[in-house]
Amino acid sequence: MPESAERRAAEPFEFYDYNELVMPTGVRAANLREFLDQLHQVPLDVVQHHLHRSFLRHRFEVWDHPNDFARWAATALEDHALAEKLSALDPFALGDLEQAREQITDLLEDHLDELPIIPWVRPGLEFHFCSGHVLALPSGRRVATLAELREALGQVPLESIYFHFHEARLRGDDPDRDDFSRWISGQLGRDDVVRRLSRLDFYFFSLEDLRQRITRILEDSM
Repeated sequence: MPESAERRAAEPFEFYDYNELVMPTGVRAANLREFLDQLHQVPLDVVQHHLHRSFLRHRFEVWDHPNDFARWAATALEDHALAEKLSALDPFALGDLEQAREQITDLLEDHLDELPIIPWVRPGLEFHFCSGHVLALPSGRRVATLAELREALGQVPLESIYFHFHEARLRGDDPDRDDFSRWISGQLGRDDVVRRLSRLDFYFFSLEDLRQRITRILEDSM
């Protein structure tokens, strides 16, 4: 085993527990034109909720649609071409939330121009715009080595993995770094592990799949 694999961090990594309370806005859309018009106007925290936090609500299913917009296009509008376009968007590569909103609305406008009629959904399948109130608190679980991190990853809630891998990019200075990578690089000097983590197309994995892939990288590194 490489000496660096046994290195203990001077500052342990602490996992956070993460919870989200979904808050309806009262705004809804029954057809694609209404959806586009509302998307232009809703606050950015609503965009963030539907674009980034769908993982928290659909954690174990087949991961065809990684955001709420694509999921609604497929299941309510039954427009699989539009769902595929929305699913292909990686919001972490789009810049900030306003830029992400602009790219999505541009995509929707182009798609509408190609349609002979405006598609409607059946009653009860309207898109309901929501925001989320989030709470992140220290869990008390700390790790100091890669082996301890690997073991903890198999036990912590999936919401915690979301917080440290997805949400970290939205609140950190470097949008390409998650909390695990920052700690592994800064405390353990294992930039080889960080490079492998950076190559994960995490937005297109379910949280359970992401857990398994991170764990496998840590196992290989030891």
